[in-house]
Amino acid sequence: MRSFLLLFCLTTVYFIVDAAKILVYCPSISKSHVLLCAKYADLLHNASHDTVLFIPSYSSLLNDYDGAKHAKVWRLHNVTDAYDKKFDSFADVMENSHIGFIDRMTYDVDFWMDMCEDVVKQFDRLQPLIDYQFDLAIFNDIDPCNPAIVRSLNIPKTALLSRLPTLPSYVPSMEENPNHDRMSFFERMSNAYKYFQSIVVHYLQDRRVLHIFRKHISPDFPSITGIIRNVSLIMVNTDEIFDISRSYSPKFVYVGMIGAEKHANVTLSEDLDKIFSKGKLGSVFVSFGTVTPFRVLPKRIQSSIFNAIQKLPDYHFILKTVPGDTTTAEMFAGVPNVDFVNWVPQNTILKHEHLKLFVSHGGMNSVLETMYNGVPMVIMPVFTDQFRNGKNVERRGAGKMILRQTVTTETFYDVIHEVLKNNNYETAAKRISRMMKSRPFTPEERVTKWVNFILDHDTFDHFHLESNNLSFFEHNHLDVFFVFIVLPFVTYFVFRRVLKSSS
Repeated sequence: MRSFLLLFCLTTVYFIVDAAKILVYCPSISKSHVLLCAKYADLLHNASHDTVLFIPSYSSLLNDYDGAKHAKVWRLHNVTDAYDKKFDSFADVMENSHIGFIDRMTYDVDFWMDMCEDVVKQFDRLQPLIDYQFDLAIFNDIDPCNPAIVRSLNIPKTALLSRLPTLPSYVPSMEENPNHDRMSFFERMSNAYKYFQSIVVHYLQDRRVLHIFRKHISPDFPSITGIIRNVSLIMVNTDEIFDISRSYSPKFVYVGMIGAEKHANVTLSEDLDKIFSKGKLGSVFVSFGTVTPFRVLPKRIQSSIFNAIQKLPDYHFILKTVPGDTTTAEMFAGVPNVDFVNWVPQNTILKHEHLKLFVSHGGMNSVLETMYNGVPMVIMPVFTDQFRNGKNVERRGAGKMILRQTVTTETFYDVIHEVLKNNNYETAAKRISRMMKSRPFTPEERVTKWVNFILDHDTFDHFHLESNNLSFFEHNHLDVFFVFIVLPFVTYFVFRRVLKSSS
């Protein structure tokens, strides 16, 4: 008995010594975004770390949602009303047939700045985070203010939730870019242009954020680019089986599909099971996420989906709406093969044997969950990486993509009908599913082991990319190009001038 108590005490001391204080910093910009943060927080909590999910409230719709089941959750309410005000502008963005460079330099750059300044002006409310003396902070760079906020908390080590680097010769840029890795010459020209746009927009965002922090926090606050370059680890929310292959630093770790296995034996409620079991030939789930619910879609897109549902009576459609949306129900009054839901356990309904297709906006979480469960997709992307995700689904043969500016009355019917009738899409989706489920290492193993590794070691110098110290000209060999190509021509013409003048 005494030896058992001694072993118990030693084990307890071991866990206390090895446990770290970890902060997951996560503004509430969408439900799926908060849920993803909660998965990291719960995972690290269950790995014996003292983990805190900190949520500054941006969206009032998410004031009571945190998604965490185990980790501590700290909220900061009444931070800003700017996000709710800007949310209404999403409908205008959806209606635009094309978001040009000037639009991006105004809309994309300006969008986050009001929220950022509101948080920084109340920085004293973040003092408990500083006092807690965290060992590691995990954050994302969707909101360009996040890296600077976390830097201001004086946390020694950081992990970034982000994406792999873009190589414009064969990797599509993130911004409204419906390309894949097999691009023609003109597609590569377009991709290079969009990549240039991305560089300019992010530079302007970083300058605006830096101005806010140098004004309110410190006049010598470091650059945002420098903060991101010095993170200890970058966790990428995608899967190597699905994503485009490319070269990358050891700092980048694939961790997409956290928590997939725990949903394997979860069953739907009786009501939801009954809804998804309807339809002579199966059911179709339609959801464009919490940021762009059905009611904010342009009327022509709503009408196209309405037309498709009416023309496919042998399939039952489940359309995700938001609380208080009465206009969608009124639109579909009298249509028998449709039901409405405000929320579903998405990873669970994707396992439903009667589900034949998922119509989605192509968010990374939705795409990965759908591919993991072997369900074909129809994607109409709205923002950023959703275009590349949709094109990659096409590239893998697991579905089709629709560009919102091309949608007409028959568009959704034609594409949905094609994917449902052609078995090749389902075959490809199930093939990807089998590969994802048999990966050598689970995302949970990668997250916990890499986090423990960077907590135990100073990895900055070891994994630091020397390219971070190179200028734009050096990084792209433009200086070498000048010496070997341009300079000989200049020398030749100078030499000819000298010969002429001497003769």
